[in-house]
Amino acid sequence: MTDLLEIKEKIKNIYGKFDIYIVPLFKFVLALCVFSIINGNIGYMGRIDSLPVVLVLSLVCAILPMNVMILLAAVVIMLHLYALALEVAVVGLVLFLLILFLYFRFVPKDGIYTVLMPLCLHFQLGPVMPVVVGLKGKIYSVLSLLCGIVIWFFLDGVKQNAAALGSKSEDASFTSKFAAALNPILNNKEMYLVLVTCMLVTVIVFVIRRLSIDYAWTVAVLVGDLLYFIIIFAGYMLLEISGRTVGLIIGSLVSLAVALILEFVFFNLDYSRTERVQFEDDEYYYYVKAVPKMYVAEKEKQVKTYAAKRSGHASKR
Repeated sequence: MTDLLEIKEKIKNIYGKFDIYIVPLFKFVLALCVFSIINGNIGYMGRIDSLPVVLVLSLVCAILPMNVMILLAAVVIMLHLYALALEVAVVGLVLFLLILFLYFRFVPKDGIYTVLMPLCLHFQLGPVMPVVVGLKGKIYSVLSLLCGIVIWFFLDGVKQNAAALGSKSEDASFTSKFAAALNPILNNKEMYLVLVTCMLVTVIVFVIRRLSIDYAWTVAVLVGDLLYFIIIFAGYMLLEISGRTVGLIIGSLVSLAVALILEFVFFNLDYSRTERVQFEDDEYYYYVKAVPKMYVAEKEKQVKTYAAKRSGHASKR
């Protein structure tokens, strides 16, 4: 444990010194993943489905705030949808306007959660973000997750129905395409299952980790992870969705690992040295529980200076 704490302190010191370079690098890599996944799944407009365009957009996102990445991703998605079919672009535009209104109205500082949630769903790591947001976010931060979930399921539905949506035949009328574009949102029971589960897990993890109990974060992580697995697994059985069990198990294990790492970094407490203090003033009695954090002081370097021996005889010229 001591070695891990020393490594943690070293990483914190390195981040403190070089955060001006680390943060843009992280945003660049994240943007690169976002735009690459968008182009790989709905790359219907060839002009922007290229590596140079992705690199330029990623560089822009690296030096600008996180919300710019969300806006640029929305623009890229809209261009791809327009290249597929005008009807899909109209539905996508209305959907994005509603989501952006909710996002910028209530959770404008939680852009990282909105971006990471679709990525986790893409890699079948759905349990990661509800638990993480419950540990590190606010109670209203769950809205950022809900926005990301709706976007991902909408785009996944467009991808699965791309042949029908992009059809140029006479049978493919405006009304039929419009209905097909709305179907991934209005009639997607799996999306509603994930929405309700993520909201419930995030709230429960948030409430438990704020309780004045020993190992609150550990209990919150275990309860949240187990609850997500049970609800989603039961939902898949009821909806007769197959082929997701392995991904659900892997996602739950990854979520557990990520949450425990966050606990070690941000909430590593030494419960063996817990102190309880009681005092009063004219109006109240106060009962305070103080739990010290675990840390290792940085080792101080000791520099020893050895004086050179002086010669006993003066040099002769």
